[in-house]
Amino acid sequence: MSQGRILAFVLAALTGLRWWWNFARPLSAEESYLALCGFVPSFAYFDGPGGTPWLVALGISAAGTGGFGAVFFWPVLAALASVATYFLVSALIGKREGLALAVLLNLLPVFNQASLHASCAMPLAAASLGTALCAWHALEKNSAAWWACAGTCAGVALLFSYTAWFLVPVIALVLLVSHRWRRRLALPGFWVAWVPPVAVCLLLLQWNSRHGWIHFIGGTWRTSLTLDFAKLGPSLVFAATALSPLVLVMLGTAAFFSVPRLGVSPKIKFVFLPAAAALLAAVYAALRGLPTEAAGLMAVSLALPLTAWLPVRFSGFSTRTAASVVFVTAAFWCALTLPRPQTAAFIDAQVGRTIDGLRAGQTEPSDAEPMLIAENAPIAAALALALPDGAAASPGHPPVYTLESAAARSQFDLWPRYDQFVEAESLGSPAGLDPFTEQDGANQFIGRTALYITTQTADDLPQAITAAFTAVQLLQEITAKDGRILRVYLCSDYQTMPL
Repeated sequence: MSQGRILAFVLAALTGLRWWWNFARPLSAEESYLALCGFVPSFAYFDGPGGTPWLVALGISAAGTGGFGAVFFWPVLAALASVATYFLVSALIGKREGLALAVLLNLLPVFNQASLHASCAMPLAAASLGTALCAWHALEKNSAAWWACAGTCAGVALLFSYTAWFLVPVIALVLLVSHRWRRRLALPGFWVAWVPPVAVCLLLLQWNSRHGWIHFIGGTWRTSLTLDFAKLGPSLVFAATALSPLVLVMLGTAAFFSVPRLGVSPKIKFVFLPAAAALLAAVYAALRGLPTEAAGLMAVSLALPLTAWLPVRFSGFSTRTAASVVFVTAAFWCALTLPRPQTAAFIDAQVGRTIDGLRAGQTEPSDAEPMLIAENAPIAAALALALPDGAAASPGHPPVYTLESAAARSQFDLWPRYDQFVEAESLGSPAGLDPFTEQDGANQFIGRTALYITTQTADDLPQAITAAFTAVQLLQEITAKDGRILRVYLCSDYQTMPL
């Protein structure tokens, strides 16, 4: 049987297994948040580019509400990443090596974790490998069409994470430092690859300009250059856990042997420089205390082909024998460390029906029904999807609000809020009014009743509740299926939080 057919059989089995893994899993609060963001179309959202929410919402629309629908496309992306690895390594070295490294990629705990949970990590890795594969074919065939495909993959990667910004520039660096390919920089075909990622960047910048540059105001130049090198040790331990220790050693050894050959091997140069750029991004994130899964998986995926150039024998040991040990230990390590799927949801349809009943019981015939306020964005999103009737409290508003705050904390703060004052045109300047006042602000929720849904006890309620409402009392405690307690407080006569 050919290597391609073996890979197709393995990937079909793994994709089915990954779908089965999530088949009966309930929707998590974080996935509910992503889905709710995706159901409101936008090129980006509070937490980054809009690709991940779009894909979660599309999966739920296609495969149903639940963990299976939320991550429906992630096993498919894992298969695409594996196929890209196979074809890339096959083009660089050979089909046997391509098959081996595609299988090894699927044995890594971090890869399997990313294939089972909705995040930007797997789409970023798959699109990055696609960029590398198309760029290699573009170089080998001197094809503008392949350059366009490489640029499209880089643009898709940017739809999921800003980490992908360096993909095309680092390929330009590969061409610049290579005598063999340097002349390609002057050809129009290469510059075609810049069009999709530049277009995506411009659209992301346009979105940010309309939303106060929310993706770029989280720090200053000083904080961006403040690195905590004490985090380097724990980050290495985390990397060993995410990859399995022997795989980390193998990648380090491959990089060590690759450095002396950079000047003489264009293929190693083509693989090494993008992988090094991704590794620098992961190290920078680790030293800043930021999440490293996306950049780390991207670095590993791009660096894995370097292991195919390891010497046949090293210090008296056969590389083939050592590789077999690495494969077996990686498989066992993955089986031991992969988290088991959750079997019970925090907020499910039963909780939604209970809260909807509480809201109906507090609604007077002559009054509007109480608005719903949740402790944070994941709880608000999970409840919004669990309610029998997801109608908004006001046209254009979300079904459930988060606490009012002067600072933006999630996508809910970019949507209409219950604490906003809507400007209305003044009808004139009667005597006694400020003649310089041209507009008056009005809040349609003043005097309204609300249900506050939280895990907090009465002694821990935030000031945004206790100071903004005239009276607050515990209405009911709901024990969720996962054992956690959800508390519902009746909050009367909203007057906005004092400054």
